[in-house]
Amino acid sequence: MNAAPSILTPAKIGPVEIRNRIVTSSMCLYFSGKNGEVTDKMTAFFVNRAKGGMGAFIIPANPHGENKRARGSLADDSRIAQWKPLLDAVHGAGAKVFCQIHPSSTQFGRKEFKSETSPFELTSTELQSLIESYAIGALRAKKAGFDGVEIHGAHGHEVALLLSELLNTRTDLYGGTLENCARSVTEMVIRMKELCGADFPVILRVSGEERIPGGRKLPESLKICQLVQKAGADAIHVSSGMPQSEEWECPPSEVEQGHLAWMGKALKEKLKIPVIVVGRVVNWEVGERMVDHGEADFIAVARASLAEARWADSISHLAKGEFYPVRKCIGCNQGCRTRREQNKSMAACLQNPVLGQEELLHITEDLKGKNVRVAVIGGGVAGLEAANVLSKRGARVTVFERENRLGGTFYWASKAPGKASYTNVIEYYEKLLPSQGVTIVLNRALDAVPEGDLVVLATGGDPIVPPIPIDESVKVWNALDFIKRNVFDAGRYVIVGDGIVGYEVADAVAERGKEAVVVGNDPRDPVATLGVARWHFMEKRFAESGVTLVRRSTVKSIDAKGLTVRDEEGVETRVEGKGPFECVLACGYKPASPEFIEKFQRNGVRTLLVGNAEKSGDAMDAIHGAFDKTISLAFGARG
Repeated sequence: MNAAPSILTPAKIGPVEIRNRIVTSSMCLYFSGKNGEVTDKMTAFFVNRAKGGMGAFIIPANPHGENKRARGSLADDSRIAQWKPLLDAVHGAGAKVFCQIHPSSTQFGRKEFKSETSPFELTSTELQSLIESYAIGALRAKKAGFDGVEIHGAHGHEVALLLSELLNTRTDLYGGTLENCARSVTEMVIRMKELCGADFPVILRVSGEERIPGGRKLPESLKICQLVQKAGADAIHVSSGMPQSEEWECPPSEVEQGHLAWMGKALKEKLKIPVIVVGRVVNWEVGERMVDHGEADFIAVARASLAEARWADSISHLAKGEFYPVRKCIGCNQGCRTRREQNKSMAACLQNPVLGQEELLHITEDLKGKNVRVAVIGGGVAGLEAANVLSKRGARVTVFERENRLGGTFYWASKAPGKASYTNVIEYYEKLLPSQGVTIVLNRALDAVPEGDLVVLATGGDPIVPPIPIDESVKVWNALDFIKRNVFDAGRYVIVGDGIVGYEVADAVAERGKEAVVVGNDPRDPVATLGVARWHFMEKRFAESGVTLVRRSTVKSIDAKGLTVRDEEGVETRVEGKGPFECVLACGYKPASPEFIEKFQRNGVRTLLVGNAEKSGDAMDAIHGAFDKTISLAFGARG
């Protein structure tokens, strides 16, 4: 009989035993009320993941100051009782819960940061009051029913500022030397133990490396951890980065899984208390290796738990080779980071439309036994999600795909540098849909109405071709055909369009050692479309390979020598290079033409448009739109 995977074995933080080595680390989900209320949305999220096998959760709460939606509040005694329903439900599902003492206040590196509100401006007496406030927050957490607390000393927040020799400008006992910078935390730990009892666990989360110029490295962080251990801390939770190095706080798909394992190993070799390690653990085997190799006592899983509530539960099945489809985080940061920050909205997930709506949305088998027949035309992500929802509801679904594989444009988008993990989305549908009775028909292009009760048109949109005069001697490709062809035989490429696709084409061109020029008039900075973390790595590659960006400009004409561009001021200039070049149009997509749609609207068969066939958007728009349309779609009574 095979032993259980190491990651599923019990372990302790202080006296608290956790059923496995998997911890969901703190995230700003914006699921709480605007004034820090604990909501049904929060409860549903954590309970579903407790039922899905997670060992413990670290949930942020504000111990003082202004309450905001990013986290629930423990700012005064009146807030204690609101946590009971959530904690009782999570405990009832077998998981432990730690409270991250995390004020809604200053964070270095954000545009809202003001030095006058930083902890550096407090007098020694005021700072001691701040330390007391953290300790009282821990006491409230204990009274609320939390199993322990975590001090958030990472990522530029209040405590992280005090811990940083680089940033801490204090000249009293709480600044200057490394020991003094750590004093506020050691005093917090001591005071928390005094108020809550020696058996109430206290964890420190720390950036093992700040990864900003002149910032702290791991040897100095180890010294901090040793001081905190001596003060009575029960575990260390190691992370990396600051807001100025967000690519390490929330690393994109370019960064390898388990990339902080080396930090965990170095800390474990010198510390006696458990070490929790975060760092893009998506495949359970990575976490298993980290535990087995002495690189972590506990694995922190964050974004992977957004994509898949049953992540922990899947391990025992997958370890035995059993069938268990799992959504795997692809590190896109699109819904959980980029859109959340830009729109100040709740966290979302590109491939999990239910996230943030788990208390409201439940797919029921209302079509079971009713012989509802559905034809989905197009096997891209919108069509696959439509097939997923409708088959779960009980419809008989057939997916027709004209190519020899599923995924549509999303499959080809995964060919861009750093995006290999994006195929995880397609692989999930490939495993899941047949298990739900969906028939997949490949290499079958339809242009007529198939038999059935509903046709879901998920054929994608048509490439936008701008009216640019182009000399016939210049070879022109649309972006999708160019990536499919996978031949880079020209010395130079001009990419028209500076959206995500344009940048990814340029990235692919540069990876092959070719010259790339990107011209576009998107008014947004690249970071707005690609996200902070992803753009950091792409911008670095562009600089190293010499990619030229001509932004806020439109192409007026292209000839054999180069192109004429006009900037937003109306000034025209020439962009020329050495030798011949090819042109790639990456200008986005427009919805399917009315004439094409009409083919499927004859004979009274109901037609539903999803994805780019209906409205131009990205993969997240496609999946979420298909989900929203199909979960609420009503079907008439059948005889």
